[in-house]
Amino acid sequence: MIDGGEWIVIVLVALMVLGPERLPMLSRKLGGWARELRMAAREMRTGLEAEVGDLKQVRDDLVQPIKEVRASLRDASRLAAESNPSRIPWNGPKPVSGPTPADAIADLDRIEAGEPPAEDQA
Repeated sequence: MIDGGEWIVIVLVALMVLGPERLPMLSRKLGGWARELRMAAREMRTGLEAEVGDLKQVRDDLVQPIKEVRASLRDASRLAAESNPSRIPWNGPKPVSGPTPADAIADLDRIEAGEPPAEDQA
């Protein structure tokens, strides 16, 4: 950064090179350019902040349903773990012929133990 003493030297050199009649005109031009640059930077910043705000809103709109789905999946996983579906008691009609629910449970136990079901053993 340029401090006060360096500015004085720069102004004196510019005054000697450009002369007193062109220096005010050049300083007005430089001031105008600086003002235009600041306005352009401000507009750019405002535009970028608006775009970032829009992107944040889109992200929030996408994240909320994902959170809801994850919560539902966690609940479903918890319920599935709590209610071991292979051990739900049979409440339907009793079969007239064929295997009974007890036979099916016995076959399931054999399969889980790595043994073949009862029919395959014959």
